[in-house]
Amino acid sequence: MSLRTLYRRYRNPLTSTDGHILYYNWWNKQPADEIWFTNFLQKRGFLERYPKTRFVFFSSLGNLNLFRLDTIIHPCPHNRKRLYFNGENNHYPGFAPYLHNLIDHKSTNLSLGFDYTDDPRYMRFPLWILEMFPPESTEQDIRRICDQLSHQKWDASSRSRFCALVSGNRGPNDPGAQRRTRLVESLNSIATVDCAGKLLHNTDELKTKYNDNKAEFLKQYKFYICPENASVDGYVTEKVFHAIGSGCIPIYWGANGNPEPDMLNLDAILFWNPDGDNNALLKQIAELQNNPAHYREFYEQPRLRDDAWQVVANYFNNLEQHLNALFKS
Repeated sequence: MSLRTLYRRYRNPLTSTDGHILYYNWWNKQPADEIWFTNFLQKRGFLERYPKTRFVFFSSLGNLNLFRLDTIIHPCPHNRKRLYFNGENNHYPGFAPYLHNLIDHKSTNLSLGFDYTDDPRYMRFPLWILEMFPPESTEQDIRRICDQLSHQKWDASSRSRFCALVSGNRGPNDPGAQRRTRLVESLNSIATVDCAGKLLHNTDELKTKYNDNKAEFLKQYKFYICPENASVDGYVTEKVFHAIGSGCIPIYWGANGNPEPDMLNLDAILFWNPDGDNNALLKQIAELQNNPAHYREFYEQPRLRDDAWQVVANYFNNLEQHLNALFKS
């Protein structure tokens, strides 16, 4: 990337309407005013308490030199707080420059990610929080959302289809596509898996009938295939939570078989092992598919731990405390 191109990108970040919050190397599908962190800062009063501050967020979906350029242009900024949020698996080779969540750079004020890292400038804040809990959530809201996720009643009339996959993985050499393909092929021995994404596509209903509303599409299925793209300690994205939120039983792989153990009831998740013997799992899925009483019993067990709401509330409170601490040093 030329210096001219780099500087042009630096001059054109996603920026909130008030100009106080900037985003670099971020997802480009939504305006800055709609990004979760913008609303969190606004709802928690940070922009009112610190009106001269610029909150500058960086992520891993782009060139690390944008961060370095910011530190050069603003070498000693008192009212410029640099934050990094990692929504990706930084242990993947393609994200090597971001492996340490930018805490190896002294100019980083606060780093957020899925890793379990002991550093005063780092806080674990996994991606699924942004997907499942609105930034303005109160403790009461969090308890209500967790209760809705955890306690679901089986309705056989509305959930008549077997299993779905919605995946964009493509290419025969893509490891994620290979794992999902093997899983779908195994499940097809029980009943046909409906694949609404680009991978193994065999139904257009997600687009034509549900207008790309995945949550509504999944409400007709008993199971949902929701593996991560990598199995790394702590790396849990929105996938398993989307399955739970849509009322499906998750068929999951990732997080070394231990996704969010302080949050999720792991007994309510079916775990696939792409490198092992899955005969017992397939037998269990077939039994659940063919025995309504057994399926209902499995389905109606709590999906979350009893104190899951407290885990989420602590994430919210800890983030606010970490942000407040930026102004005390």
